[in-house]
Amino acid sequence: MKVVIDSNRIMAGLIRNSTSRVIILSEEFDFIAPDFLVAEIDKYRDYLMRKSKQTEREFDLTMLTLFQRVELIPEDEFIDSMKIAEEVMRSVDIKDAPFLAVGLACKTEGIWSEDKDFDKQNLLIRYSTRDMIDFLVENPSQRDQKMHHR
Repeated sequence: MKVVIDSNRIMAGLIRNSTSRVIILSEEFDFIAPDFLVAEIDKYRDYLMRKSKQTEREFDLTMLTLFQRVELIPEDEFIDSMKIAEEVMRSVDIKDAPFLAVGLACKTEGIWSEDKDFDKQNLLIRYSTRDMIDFLVENPSQRDQKMHHR
């Protein structure tokens, strides 16, 4: 399933070995995000490292591992969808428009976010972390693959 991943889900995965990290590392999903996501995460790097209690090396390794599961989409590939996304998100939160635009341009199933602002638009479905877990439980191929590797 192809899904846009919101910055906060990546940040949650960086902070601790959490449900978000398990979901990101799951092969059931093909995550995409605007390419500026790396710069956005980097802006909060010190805070995230402190919060996660990881050394710089551990943090870099975690970040590298998570970002191997996220396809970063350059702006020129979603710029045509930005006008629609900005129109829709202007009265909600304009900073979310690029995530919506990426989803539209790449024809995704939806966006994984805990940000309920995405519920105020009808172009993409917002999947909560609970929805993502439910999807994993209903699609046990991930679990079956792990069983075969034992």
